[in-house]
Amino acid sequence: MSKGPGENDVKDKETTLAEKASLLTNVPGVGPRTAEKMVAAGYESIEKVASASAEELAEAVSGLSTSKAEVVISEAASLLEAIRSGAVNLSGKTKSKRKKAAEPEPERIELPLLEEPEAEEKVVSLATGFDREKEELGIPIGPKWLTKFERARVIGARALQIAMGAPTLIDMSTAPKGLFALAEAELKAGVLPMTVRRTLPTGEYADIPLSLLLKHTRLD
Repeated sequence: MSKGPGENDVKDKETTLAEKASLLTNVPGVGPRTAEKMVAAGYESIEKVASASAEELAEAVSGLSTSKAEVVISEAASLLEAIRSGAVNLSGKTKSKRKKAAEPEPERIELPLLEEPEAEEKVVSLATGFDREKEELGIPIGPKWLTKFERARVIGARALQIAMGAPTLIDMSTAPKGLFALAEAELKAGVLPMTVRRTLPTGEYADIPLSLLLKHTRLD
């Protein structure tokens, strides 16, 4: 039975929408169903989500509150910045490398066995002065300051806590309006009792007090 005209176009359109929704699920806090609703509402890329207003996004996507929309927009902006800087690659593609020509087999020469040294060789440490300074401060992994990505994560997490009813930690009579402005003000005040987890490719990690990193971070 032959397919009617336009059936292939509909199928291709559904595939495209599914791909766009799958791309949006890379934003922390956005699940498959929410991503489908966002694409259907016209927010079909990470750039559009990052530049949206919380009120418009919450109104366009059913089941999404304004406070949750603010967190999603912040996470989308952080992800977009990481993509543009090259820290994150969502394409999953790697650049192909040209194969080098096989090198000729080296000539083998028999060498006499080495005699054991009379004294143990002294191991020279390769640690720099900066590494030793971080070790003394108690920061074993990463820089001694708070990176811009960690700062965005802390502000987003704190804004979500406030949205869920957590008590504020600064004087509200002089505090700025808005969840993210309030969270950033608490961060600059150095009153957030948080830790930053940094992980190495080997799986090793270290939990570093936020207050320690803020001592070496410019927040202005």
